[in-house]
Amino acid sequence: MDAKVIEDLKLAFACDLYETVKAARKLHGESVFRHTMTEENGTMVFVGAFPRKDILEFPDLSDEFVAGLKTFNLIGVVTDGKSGLDMFHLGGMNKPFTSLTDPRGLAKILTDEPFTAFLRMYFDVRGIMMDFTRMTHDEFMRAVEGEVFKNTSFAQMQEASQLLKAFEN
Repeated sequence: MDAKVIEDLKLAFACDLYETVKAARKLHGESVFRHTMTEENGTMVFVGAFPRKDILEFPDLSDEFVAGLKTFNLIGVVTDGKSGLDMFHLGGMNKPFTSLTDPRGLAKILTDEPFTAFLRMYFDVRGIMMDFTRMTHDEFMRAVEGEVFKNTSFAQMQEASQLLKAFEN
């Protein structure tokens, strides 16, 4: 896999998740929070932040999963609420996520293999058919542009264009 592709995906994911971290910071003392990424056709994809002690209460954890846990952990979950769930340990820290001051701190803790598997499932739920693990960075950027164009209204594109022009000045 192209290292630049995974780096871009981690940073984009971290920027999105960081908004939830900032909101959780206002709830002093909260160590458990959830960031819902999508809910489509009865399937929900979310990331939960949990202390190790809470995760150890989950049933049927593998020894490998438990061995990777830190004091605070990000768990990616894909579930239809009926037939079970897929759970991925995306990364962890020994201090609360609310102690981070920018998204790059989140990006640094993400573990490539489970993060990639989780994103593949997320893309599948969203109906995004691209195998980013086999793409060069240029191919990936073209595919992302295509998805953005396909899923963004003209009004939203115009707003984004105006915002980008404002940053150029």
